[in-house]
Amino acid sequence: MGRWALLPGWVSAVLLLALAALPAALAANSSGRWWGIVNVASSTNLLTDSKSLQLVLEPSLQLLSRKQRRLIRQNPGILHSVSGGLQSALRECKWQFRNRRWNCPTAPGPHLFGKIVNRGCRETAFIFAITSAGVTHSVARSCSEGSIESCTCDYRRRGPGGPDWHWGGCSDNIDFGRLFGREFVDSGEKGRDLRFLMNLHNNEAGRTTVFSEMRQECKCHGMSGSCTVRTCWMRLPTLRAVGDVLRDRFDGASRVLYGNRGNNRASRAELLRLEPEDPAHKPPSPHDLVYFEKSPNFCTSSGRLGTAGTAGRACNSSSPALDGCELLCCGRGHRTRTQRVTERCNCTFHWCCHVSCRNCTHTRVLHECL
Repeated sequence: MGRWALLPGWVSAVLLLALAALPAALAANSSGRWWGIVNVASSTNLLTDSKSLQLVLEPSLQLLSRKQRRLIRQNPGILHSVSGGLQSALRECKWQFRNRRWNCPTAPGPHLFGKIVNRGCRETAFIFAITSAGVTHSVARSCSEGSIESCTCDYRRRGPGGPDWHWGGCSDNIDFGRLFGREFVDSGEKGRDLRFLMNLHNNEAGRTTVFSEMRQECKCHGMSGSCTVRTCWMRLPTLRAVGDVLRDRFDGASRVLYGNRGNNRASRAELLRLEPEDPAHKPPSPHDLVYFEKSPNFCTSSGRLGTAGTAGRACNSSSPALDGCELLCCGRGHRTRTQRVTERCNCTFHWCCHVSCRNCTHTRVLHECL
């Protein structure tokens, strides 16, 4: 599948560790050697399975770069945070695209996102942005929760703030989250081509979105809740809020190409920049998602493109939007079937402490793409 098929390979590598809750034997191949994880007596970056086996990164794991492994060793406790951030990012990706032809499908193993990451399209841009945002978000929050030994709350905001409030409390450490995210995530990118620049730009767009969506949060102080003074700190947005913003930027993504200064004396670093494909458009900002290749239509199954198609997908027969049967089914039509569903209903709470419910059966109408 080529080297790009593994991208972002560090995502697959870290998520393999999240499977440590499964029986440890599943992580061994037929030769009995560990692939990706090993059983170790002690470590500061542990994931423990149901049998209390402590599993850590194997130094020879090829999907993680040397720098990524070093960063994990230097920041005890951060592996849990990175893994949790990635899992949250995957759930958010699936939620944001649940009603679209491309619904962020994933598969177990190193080829997590399939062949779509071979292409420089909008979907790849979103994958890189949301995974980068997930890591930044989770690490920044873990710092303020005390889960990572090498960082803590952001205490730089201290003292006077306004006429009836002051800085205090425990601000989420977005600066550490962004710095670690840039060092860890971006180090997985190699090369100097257009795809390299696209991936780095979208990684940074994800981190920038987390930072720009932070909000001030306050707590009141005073006699009888009079709120004569407030203590305020900076709080991370929810990842749902970040996903909403990135999805909007997915819809308005900029198609780009290599910048050309037309100056033979310009350095290589100056030439490595992105410009809009249409000269009439403004250059992409750090917040924008960028791509350089048209997306597949995702209508039909294709082994070459790695698309599953939309046959069998549930659709909304009354909706003119993207989840509607006309658009989601790509004009092929849909079938309608009924399904009898039994659910708990008319629940009553009895003191103390019991809930009784009835079983209600109703008919549900389902529409599926042909």
